[in-house]
Amino acid sequence: MRRFRWPLQRLLEVTRQRELAQRAELLGVSREMARVRHEIARRRRIIRASLIELSKKQLPARMLQQEVVMVCSASREREIKQLNEQLKDLERQRKEKTARLIKTKNSRETLEKMRERARQAHWRQQLKVEQKELDEVAHVSFAHRSRKDPAVREPAGGRHD
Repeated sequence: MRRFRWPLQRLLEVTRQRELAQRAELLGVSREMARVRHEIARRRRIIRASLIELSKKQLPARMLQQEVVMVCSASREREIKQLNEQLKDLERQRKEKTARLIKTKNSRETLEKMRERARQAHWRQQLKVEQKELDEVAHVSFAHRSRKDPAVREPAGGRHD
């Protein structure tokens, strides 16, 4: 049987590799998003802890430290705002990468279906060729036997004159 060779096999392999690379990129963006979210939560905890600590102090000490705590809190809030902007940008990137990954995945699946159909057609064609060869061998064999043995030439059930 002749070996199956599909002309688009290289394209399928490249598409598979592209899909793997896009999955890795998407994972990287998701990890970065998780890191940024963690950093936002950490900075919010710091602000909250500073305010709780300030609230526990007596009024005279609180009045002296309140301005410093509020300036630091405002600075941390600006940092949190920047991190939120970074998070929005990462979410946009993730949506784009997800859309590209879905498109590549669909392309790969289509190519795999086309390859499977081509493989099945090749297999059916090879079976036809093999059957044709077997039929030829049977006809040649019958012809050789019929030359040597006159009984083979008679139709089944005896002679009809």
